Amino acid sequence: MILSGTAITSYLYSRHPETYSGWLNNPGYHGFSEMLYEFTSSSANNGSGFEGLGDNTPFWNIACGIVMLLARYLPIIGPVAIAGLLASKKYIPEGAGTLKTDTGTFGFVVFVVILIVAALSFFPALALGPIAEYFTIY
Repeated sequence: MILSGTAITSYLYSRHPETYSGWLNNPGYHGFSEMLYEFTSSSANNGSGFEGLGDNTPFWNIACGIVMLLARYLPIIGPVAIAGLLASKKYIPEGAGTLKTDTGTFGFVVFVVILIVAALSFFPALALGPIAEYFTIY
């Protein structure tokens, strides 16, 4: 939801900058960082935003409200469905092909996979916004 909201907002602003000029004061890399932070905060925290972004406009109120609803409540369906499937499953004793999930190696591999997936998902957005802004400043 974070990346989708940022992509839609960037698309709208790039196609019609005169229409959406009231809610974005920094049209460069910093503006992209502001939009990315706005949707990140809406989906995970309290909906705060960078200053410089016209927060209290109908566009941002509606867009962030939709992101809040979808990003906070939609992911609940998956774990509840998994719990329901596991509750109805028969117990099967351990065998030779059972994957041990109580070892440090398993925990490390899961952590690395999560880290790689998150990095591949968010690095392009971070490269377009905060990292690009850093290199233009210095």
